[in-house]
Amino acid sequence: MTARQVAGAVALLAVAVAGCSGSATPSATPTTTATPPQTVSTSATAQTTSPTAPTPSGASATPLDAQAALQAEAVETVKKFYAAWNDALVTRDSRPLTALALPECESCALIAADIDTIAKKRLRVVGGQITLLRVRADPGADQGIPVQGELVRAAIQLIDASGKVTRSAEEDTAPGMLWILERRDGVLKIREINR
Repeated sequence: MTARQVAGAVALLAVAVAGCSGSATPSATPTTTATPPQTVSTSATAQTTSPTAPTPSGASATPLDAQAALQAEAVETVKKFYAAWNDALVTRDSRPLTALALPECESCALIAADIDTIAKKRLRVVGGQITLLRVRADPGADQGIPVQGELVRAAIQLIDASGKVTRSAEEDTAPGMLWILERRDGVLKIREINR
């Protein structure tokens, strides 16, 4: 396999961390803080929960309740996207990723295309899982709700059918990630990813 053939598959190493406008240069030293970071599960079976108390039966939800529910749903959608990423590294199936993104999300489309290239080239991926840290949604509306957080991609290797490592990258951290989500046809999806 030539370097050109692998280049497309390797883009996923950068896109997941860099977003639409960031740099994919791996950090020389991972970012650390004095307090342990709060990790966010990227399990595909994670449940959406609202941070507010349930509304009593018959009572109408307040605007604050609706906003809190929207923010919780937005955070959960971002978590599901990266759970789908983690699964796609093994299954090489980009459809679950595509289902969580709007067509105009360029970074999402590149990530899905890279998973498809990995499948086409029959590459095996070792590592590369995404962990999200300090993810929170800001107030927004169905037409656009921002989610901010930090993304950490584990060290990754792409291995061809002969067992040769064709590409690798060290762990990479992307602080200051911004996901913009939008509801269409009743479903909240990622519209853009920025760093």
